[in-house]
Amino acid sequence: MDQFQTLSLLNLSMIQNGIFTIAAFFILWVAFRMASQVRGEQGTLVAKIFTTLFGLMVILFGLQVFANRTYALAASAKSLLAIKASGQALSVQAESYLAGPYGTVPAELQYSLFSQSSSIIWWAVVAVILLGVIWLPVKK
Repeated sequence: MDQFQTLSLLNLSMIQNGIFTIAAFFILWVAFRMASQVRGEQGTLVAKIFTTLFGLMVILFGLQVFANRTYALAASAKSLLAIKASGQALSVQAESYLAGPYGTVPAELQYSLFSQSSSIIWWAVVAVILLGVIWLPVKK
């Protein structure tokens, strides 16, 4: 695969990831709407449990979307580094991509939901807020 194909596949994966990110935030909004409906005395225990399960599944989906983005960026950098190591000259765009934060890649790529600390913090805060909305008592 040459650098044009690598950068084109990266572009396609970023478009796909953007669409999935929009979907993740939309269903997160749905989860918060559900949580506000079952808040306090208004919701039964069964409704609160199902809303909690739905919210946790949304958070898992969001972690997967963020992990896919990180993995695609690292895989593209690894592919460009392999092309460069084979002796081919890289374009200015490919060189500038490698000069960025994803230019150094570990020898063995591994997919991980917890590869980026900012996404872990984001989704942990979302989980705490969502569970707080569902389960904390309402002040009268």
